[in-house]
Amino acid sequence: MKKLTDRKISLLQFIFTISGIEVGSSILSLPADLARVTGTDGWISIIIGYLFTILISLCIIGIMSKHPNKTMLDVLIYYLGSFFGKSIMVVWILYSLLGAVTIFYTSIYIIKEWVLPNTMTFLIVALFLLCTYIALRGGVRLICRYQVFVFFFTLWMPLILLFSLKHGHLTFLLPVLKEGWLPILHGVKVTVLAFLGFEWVFLFYPYLENKKHAVKGIIIANTITLLVYLQITFSCFIFFSPDEISTFIWPTLTLVKPVRFSFLERFEIIYLSFYIFIFSTSVIPYFFFAMENIAHLFHKPDWHVPYVILLAYALSYLFYQPSYTEITFWKDSWQWMGYFLVYLFPVLFLLYTMLVGRWRGRQLNEKTG
Repeated sequence: MKKLTDRKISLLQFIFTISGIEVGSSILSLPADLARVTGTDGWISIIIGYLFTILISLCIIGIMSKHPNKTMLDVLIYYLGSFFGKSIMVVWILYSLLGAVTIFYTSIYIIKEWVLPNTMTFLIVALFLLCTYIALRGGVRLICRYQVFVFFFTLWMPLILLFSLKHGHLTFLLPVLKEGWLPILHGVKVTVLAFLGFEWVFLFYPYLENKKHAVKGIIIANTITLLVYLQITFSCFIFFSPDEISTFIWPTLTLVKPVRFSFLERFEIIYLSFYIFIFSTSVIPYFFFAMENIAHLFHKPDWHVPYVILLAYALSYLFYQPSYTEITFWKDSWQWMGYFLVYLFPVLFLLYTMLVGRWRGRQLNEKTG
């Protein structure tokens, strides 16, 4: 394992890495998922989910800031002991692998359906995993630099959706709170899942050069994600009627279809081709978390682990190519784990560390007194 001091990342890299993981594949389906629950008031749920995410993010930073140069596994072992600490880390590794499975399968399915329907699936998988392997071998600094590159390289993509709004109707957004607050609160359950990815503050905090700016960094990262989600959601809600939007699986892609250029046809294929970069910004960190902690748990060299993980994924696709229904099942399972691990665990663990800190402080005072 390389030393943390050899793999420091800047605040800018920290911000764009967390934001890139969050956006991932949620941006494609979030407007339709919200419309089914909240109608066109879903944008309010996004804001509430954002505030809730900020709160949990601060809990994670509160935990890691007590031991700034320790990894998540080190912190778990410090407070829970070797057995329980490693056991909880195994659960987190399973969560990260399940997240990687979900986003990876979703990405391949969409590419196959929209861009390369006649290409052998295994070739798409092989190319996708080859790029992932290169990033994993490069380590945390290469991954974070790649995240920054993808952010600026794809910055135009949300803005291109504004071309469709000339056919939209602002009246679709009215009246506000037409169904009351209850559907909006139910919609928060959807939006907090769309922000999954901020939990990897656990992973990247030890590598952050100037840790005193971590709070500012996570707030900026979540705010970038909020602005992207609001822009995409408003665009879909204005273009599609309230009844129409809920019939689409990926309304964001459908929204690109009306965009026409005199020199270009089927622009949505080009648009989705660039979206492969956004998929990768979510898949790679989930793989990286599993790789780092498997190597740490079993004291294996870092370079062995990517081979094993990625080979397992490649072979799995030879024998198992999931349908959309099966992908949805994986996604639901991953998100249910997210409720408990990402949103409940940091709060409980922070309270536990505070209690343990006070108890150890009292013991130390009694001994010195």
